[in-house]
Amino acid sequence: MEGEEKYGTYRYRWLVLLAFMLVAALTQLMWLNYAPILSRTQELMGFDSELPIVMLMLMFPLVYIPVSIPAGFIIDRKGFRYAVMIGALLTAVFSFPRLFVDNYALVLIGMIGISIGQPFVLNSITKMVSTWFPSEESALASGLATLALFLGMIVAQAATQPMLEAFGDDLGALRMVVLIYSLAAVVGFIVFALFGKARPPKPPKRAEQEALGEDVAINMKSLRSLFGLKNFRILCVIIFVGNGSFVGLMQLIEDILGPKGITSETAGYIGAVMVVAGVAGCVLIPAISDKLMWRKPFLLLAAFMAAPTLFLVGALDSTVLIYLVGAVLGFFLLSALPILLAFAEENTGAHLTGTATSMLFLLGNAGGVVLTLVMEGIKGATGGDSFFWAMVFLAALFIATFFVAMRIEEERS
Repeated sequence: MEGEEKYGTYRYRWLVLLAFMLVAALTQLMWLNYAPILSRTQELMGFDSELPIVMLMLMFPLVYIPVSIPAGFIIDRKGFRYAVMIGALLTAVFSFPRLFVDNYALVLIGMIGISIGQPFVLNSITKMVSTWFPSEESALASGLATLALFLGMIVAQAATQPMLEAFGDDLGALRMVVLIYSLAAVVGFIVFALFGKARPPKPPKRAEQEALGEDVAINMKSLRSLFGLKNFRILCVIIFVGNGSFVGLMQLIEDILGPKGITSETAGYIGAVMVVAGVAGCVLIPAISDKLMWRKPFLLLAAFMAAPTLFLVGALDSTVLIYLVGAVLGFFLLSALPILLAFAEENTGAHLTGTATSMLFLLGNAGGVVLTLVMEGIKGATGGDSFFWAMVFLAALFIATFFVAMRIEEERS
């Protein structure tokens, strides 16, 4: 134990973080289970269009919207362990109905059940961090927790297609892929149940100001109080555009790159490279932010870099250049999420961090639904073959977001 007598910083915090990361990674693996094999899953399940398979993935951001705030209330009242256990259990249990790969209704029920569990896990990030980590490690710990989300995406994008082909590229092969992922979800639940302790013997030393007071009730009044904070409102705009664009990009990447002559397998690898670069960004940039105790410049940098790189992903035809530009996009865009979460915690207070994070993820997932549909709409309105103008639209959104983020008020610690 280190620190002052009133506070404690324990090495066990890293084990708690690792157990949390495993569960978080699995939620994202389930979300993108079908993304790299979208067209093949459509064929295997006998559909005339890709829409039913896209809807399986859209369940995650759609369900997030009504479940996010109740999940946040439970996190703030019961603690992060209670909430993550709910999420991990739902992920494990509802992964198994998807084994009936020739029954779309059961697969859809499975995805909905997993989707209900996701907010209980993701919305717990900042509560877990504030419970176990001191302020000077906030962005780093949030970055590592966020990194786990991207690791789950990487496995989904890079491993699903090769696994499907290795097992025979038929319905039985799809069932085997789902079974492996389902067993992994069971392991994740067990690991967190064993190692995800609720709290340390003494709390870590925190520097954030309790902006809404220590005794704020977790209700709709306190939710309105959150939106009374100017910085929080700006963060809501940033995550709507940032997370929404990323969700749309990940869900549609095969269709975005297909007209350029890029195969589904290569599109999956490009998506994985974006996320791998994001993992590196989530380790490096939040660590710099923690050292400087400064958040605003890094949020501005993410918006500044996202605009031209999104445009180039839409405009370029060279696979090599798209790999490179995609890596730059992932590095800066994804690294902004842990910084945004840490800044939200510092502005709202640790006691309301679950509710604040829930609202941010709610809006981020709402952005995913809205921007995915808008991208599809723009594609249809401009000829139905290319996502170029949809990518131009996303780039323009980030230019506008940059100027919105300029209005953030931050005093350097």
